[in-house]
Amino acid sequence: MQGTVYKELVQNRFFVLFGLFLPPLVYIAVILLELIVRAGEAGLSWKQFFSEFLADGTLFPNKILILLIAYIGMRLLSASVFSADESKCKCFLMASVPEGTARQMYGKYVILFMTYALFFVSAFFTDSVLSYIVFSLTGEAPPSMLGLFALMLFLQLFLRSIDIPFMVSYGTKNGKYVFMIVLIAAMLAFAILILYSPSSENLIRIVADVILKLLNGELADETAFCISAFPIVSIAAYLVSYRISCKLWLKGAVNYEA
Repeated sequence: MQGTVYKELVQNRFFVLFGLFLPPLVYIAVILLELIVRAGEAGLSWKQFFSEFLADGTLFPNKILILLIAYIGMRLLSASVFSADESKCKCFLMASVPEGTARQMYGKYVILFMTYALFFVSAFFTDSVLSYIVFSLTGEAPPSMLGLFALMLFLQLFLRSIDIPFMVSYGTKNGKYVFMIVLIAAMLAFAILILYSPSSENLIRIVADVILKLLNGELADETAFCISAFPIVSIAAYLVSYRISCKLWLKGAVNYEA
């Protein structure tokens, strides 16, 4: 198993480095962009710059924007971990090795998890440095992003646990289209079930009541429980996805190019 992980690490080193250095690069880019926008202001100091960032409430939304941009970039590149080995010859050769299928999938799942974890650590470290700079200059500390970073980490693991089996079965190019078709079909089936079910009015009323209570903060305890349980659910889904991919890999390899 260790040899396969090392092979994946060498093969996907740019993806790993991308996850490590993307957060600080995106943070720097957003700050530079804001500085360029305010370049015409006479006598603008760093203290005034970050104080206005805090005062007008743009610092936190910019952090959210940074997080979304960075994770979209990570999602687009994560497919390269699987596309690098989309070859019948490679797959059948690896399958001929004892536990070859499990080794192949294990290496890829470990690299994805490691890269997302590195991204989380890098993003938290970058955000902490920025918060320290802002606090040193203004005396005000921006809100911590640790909880949101952790939530996004496990959300990404949960989403990857769903779409990786599609990539393994149909290839990275066609897997995303099959996944979208299945997702749209499931949404349409759910909508039809709600609209044409004999108890559709009750279902709609229940869903509306839950949404209203959630917006009004009446389900704070339930929401906190779901958030605290989500990491366990995500890790369990990731492990189940690994087992499913092991069973689907060779079947999908038949559709790969030579």
